[in-house]
Amino acid sequence: MLKQKNHTLHDFKFESGMVISDLSMEYAVQGTKKLDEQGNIANAFLYLHGWSGDYASVKNLSSVIGPGKAIDTRKFYVISPTALGTPGSSSPSSTSMGTDFPEYSIKDMIVAQYELLRQGLGIEHLQGIMGTSMGGFQALHWALEYPDFMDFLILHGTSHHLSNRMFGVYHLMNQIIEGDAKYNKGKYVQNPVKVMEHVAYLSYLWSLSPENYEECFDSRNEFLAGVGERKADSINWDANDIIWRNKAMFNHDLTHEISRISVPALVIGIHQDQIVDEKFSIMPLKEGLRNSELFLYNSIWGHYGCIKDVLKASGAIGRFISEGCSD
Repeated sequence: MLKQKNHTLHDFKFESGMVISDLSMEYAVQGTKKLDEQGNIANAFLYLHGWSGDYASVKNLSSVIGPGKAIDTRKFYVISPTALGTPGSSSPSSTSMGTDFPEYSIKDMIVAQYELLRQGLGIEHLQGIMGTSMGGFQALHWALEYPDFMDFLILHGTSHHLSNRMFGVYHLMNQIIEGDAKYNKGKYVQNPVKVMEHVAYLSYLWSLSPENYEECFDSRNEFLAGVGERKADSINWDANDIIWRNKAMFNHDLTHEISRISVPALVIGIHQDQIVDEKFSIMPLKEGLRNSELFLYNSIWGHYGCIKDVLKASGAIGRFISEGCSD
């Protein structure tokens, strides 16, 4: 069972120059530490969750992360932080700062993680980093900012940039929230729940594969029940948190930097993914990296297949770690 922990970063400075005196970083660990001759943790592995996750999202990957799994917690000491900007760690809602919370970048997110590892956990090197979806954006920034800090990357359902379609959906999401009267320019007293349900509905319409929408529901009522489950997820979404997180994504474009990444990387994609699509997102990532392998699989779950069908990538992950990174 994961045990939630917190570490406070003092006087954390954002790229914008703004400073938060006490920035909280939530995280959990699993596995057993192995120390080198100098007493440093020698088997640390970092898992970075996607857009709507937190530190506990690592449990959704229990088919590939755990004792005896591809990422074996008998060998790896796995750290899973809650990203900067997501409740649990400091965010607009969790700090009660609302719109006064600094707008942050993907780089800010990974700098906070780096300081958590160095200051909070005393980790000076990672064996590897795995990032799912938006977590993969962060993993790529890790490789650029701290290229000698990790031995390998596992990039799952992610890319070095946003396709125009991906940008458009999340940009529209922000417009829908900001255009709602109850949002009140971010100065709301109560979270505008109804509009959060609307943006959850929007995200649901492209999170699955086209086949899923037509083949997995026998009636419109069943489909609407599926929509209702996604809407229910949004009860814990804060409007300012979502807007700030999406703004961080909008500036994610490593097109001109990606060739500098030399860390061995396994790029994993899903043929039916409509968010991080194969042609405009996955393949350009694979081609842009200097030292990478590619594994693609089918999932009727589309982007959700990063979790629901991740077992299909288990063999590729295990081989990459044991063969490609053994030396």
